[in-house]
Amino acid sequence: MAQPSPPASPTPPPPSRLVSRYRAYRLPAFVLAATLLAAVGVATVAGLRSFANSAEWVEHSYQVIAEIESTLAATRTVESSARGYRLTDRPSLHAEYLTSIPAALSHSSALIALTRDNPRQNRLARDVERRVRQRLAEIDRLLEMHMRDPQQARLSSQTSHGAEQMRALTAVADAMREYERALLSARDARTERNATLLTALVIGGLLLALGLLALLMLNLWQENKRSRALERESRQALAELEASAAERQRLTERHRSLSHYAGLLQSCQTLQEAMDMTAHAIADLIPEFGGRCYILRASQNLAETAARFGREAIASADLLHPDDCWALRRGRIHRSQAHDGGVRCAHLARAEAGADSGGDPRWSLCVPLMAQNTSLGLLCLSGERPPREADLALIQSIAEQLSLAVVNLQLRETLRVQSLRDPLTGLFNRRYLEENLQRELLRCQRRKLPLSVLMLDVDHFKRFNDTHGHAAGDALLARVGQLLQELVRNEDIACRYGGEEFTVVLPEADAATAMQRAEQIRAAIAATTIVHLRQTFGPATCSIGLATSVGDRETPQQLLQAADAALYRAKAEGRDRVVDGNKPAAADA
Repeated sequence: MAQPSPPASPTPPPPSRLVSRYRAYRLPAFVLAATLLAAVGVATVAGLRSFANSAEWVEHSYQVIAEIESTLAATRTVESSARGYRLTDRPSLHAEYLTSIPAALSHSSALIALTRDNPRQNRLARDVERRVRQRLAEIDRLLEMHMRDPQQARLSSQTSHGAEQMRALTAVADAMREYERALLSARDARTERNATLLTALVIGGLLLALGLLALLMLNLWQENKRSRALERESRQALAELEASAAERQRLTERHRSLSHYAGLLQSCQTLQEAMDMTAHAIADLIPEFGGRCYILRASQNLAETAARFGREAIASADLLHPDDCWALRRGRIHRSQAHDGGVRCAHLARAEAGADSGGDPRWSLCVPLMAQNTSLGLLCLSGERPPREADLALIQSIAEQLSLAVVNLQLRETLRVQSLRDPLTGLFNRRYLEENLQRELLRCQRRKLPLSVLMLDVDHFKRFNDTHGHAAGDALLARVGQLLQELVRNEDIACRYGGEEFTVVLPEADAATAMQRAEQIRAAIAATTIVHLRQTFGPATCSIGLATSVGDRETPQQLLQAADAALYRAKAEGRDRVVDGNKPAAADA
């Protein structure tokens, strides 16, 4: 006979039905929990106020005990001061006696005021005051008797009732003290009992309220669990939508920033300013990348760091040779990453020994700055994560605009130098002299310093030109310019004034120093020969006129006229010499 199958276990209700069943109990449970918490709060406030009141009474008891001790101590002070005076007749003890009497009376009066709330203690306090006054009166009587008849006062003190009065006063004070201590003990016991009751009430109410709140939170968590999945899906869809909108916004902002960068780049005055602007733009547009901006020197044999941005994931050298960078070698972008077998440039730091290069996610990107098939510099970037295509396009666009800006700035600098330099001698021209002599003269006058000007002319230059030709004359002038550049200081200004005349401005140099410098220049030129078309010419001589400004009234035109006049004096006196225009002709001769 077949055995009957076991009864099927009851199917539990779905979670949604359980949630609906407990939903009706949420509001009553919340109200009950809030009521319990409010009751706990009220009980806590009442308990704290009760504790504060108990603390005030405890403080009051300690004040009463302290006043009792102070009254006894002040009375004993009066007694000891009077006894000492009777024994020694010292005025200081008599003064101390007089000043201690008000203190004893004050403490006894304060004791009466403190016990006004307790009739029994108040009666005892008044008794203490009465006995204090009796004792003070007895002491005062003995002191007056001592002033009249010390011998009689000594005999009277032996038979007086001072000791009995003091013992009676002490007995009353001890009774007050014991009673006050009994009150203090009773208050402490009551406070302890109230504290225990309040603690039990607060803990019980909090536990019950927290239990109800925990049940409510569990019920809410079960109900919200179902909605979290839907919310997660909706948040994911919203995040994707926001990411797409943010990407579009980021690209738009990049294009706007790039246009702004291009406009600012065209307004840069120096290469360093353009490099700093580029570094700031890259750090702002692609903050997760770091790197450097390099500029190639005019000799094309070395590139040096001009600006930095971000934090470099792979360090690069401060100075690099063009052969150390594949981008500069090939004239195109070079990207390397460890896991894809890319060749890393020699100017980049190598991976540490023993490191797993296959797991190194760092990458590097070198972008050459090119214009008209000429290398101008380099952008070197690195990062922890691979760049996106939009980032690469942005970097390439920045490199192209920076290349054009570098070419324009170099051309502008070349034109500026050509406008200020004499092409034959390499010295500054007359225009530069006129612009800077005024500034240097005002600076020296403001600082009460001298300034000297040398006017130099090559002797018999026209004859040299006519004899050897203009090409030899140009070679001679170029050699004189080279000597002046070698002999002047960095702060001096050496210029070709016109033809075979040269001018040297010596800031902060007095007449004696300028004369010494002028003699050095004259001697160097007199000892110099030139080789032109395999022929040796020279040595040539020169005449130099000197003028020094020591006051604040000279102008650049006056200085130049004085130096020129001294130069003509040197020519007239036989050439190949230096004449100080600050001295009269007779003294110079």
